[in-house]
Amino acid sequence: MKQLYLILFISFFTSNVYCCDCAEKSSIKKNWESASQVFIGKIVKVDSLLYGSYGEKVYAFTVRIKKSYKGFFYPGRDYRTILYIDTASCDFIFNVGHEYLIYAKEDSKMLNCSLCSRTNLLNNISEEELNDLADLQKEDLKKRNEITIIKFQNNTEYQIDLVKNSFQESLKRKDLLIYILSGTSIFLLLIITLLIKKKKANKLR
Repeated sequence: MKQLYLILFISFFTSNVYCCDCAEKSSIKKNWESASQVFIGKIVKVDSLLYGSYGEKVYAFTVRIKKSYKGFFYPGRDYRTILYIDTASCDFIFNVGHEYLIYAKEDSKMLNCSLCSRTNLLNNISEEELNDLADLQKEDLKKRNEITIIKFQNNTEYQIDLVKNSFQESLKRKDLLIYILSGTSIFLLLIITLLIKKKKANKLR
């Protein structure tokens, strides 16, 4: 609780120095497209013992994903860290123990969240927005499946072409070998014929 008061205290004073000027929040779809991950999560703890390269205070919020709309996570690996920097006027600050709908962007393998996104307490999120996110997720999965199928088809065609080319090359080598053997046989036959004729000519003498 002391950490939470400390964060709120710092955010109050830094807000006087830095002002986050956000235009009207963009649509659900635009937020979805710009976000790396979209999920419902509960903030379970905050670490305030971190500092940036310029001495700025960095808070690391640990969030447990309860439902994902965009981005993948494996069972047992459903925790994420979202950073809040006290000098970044547009960083979203969370409260431990609360659930949020989070639109997070990834930066150098770390997540951050903006006040200008549609990130908000889950209790403030409408059912309509959650339904829209579910529809966007279905569309995204459908596109991914279509891309996977196309890649599989392209790869299958590529493999077929490789086999076909290999077979054609084999036929070419086989034909070449036949030509060489045929030519060699004819050459040997001519030599044998000449030798026989020469031998008969010597006998006649």
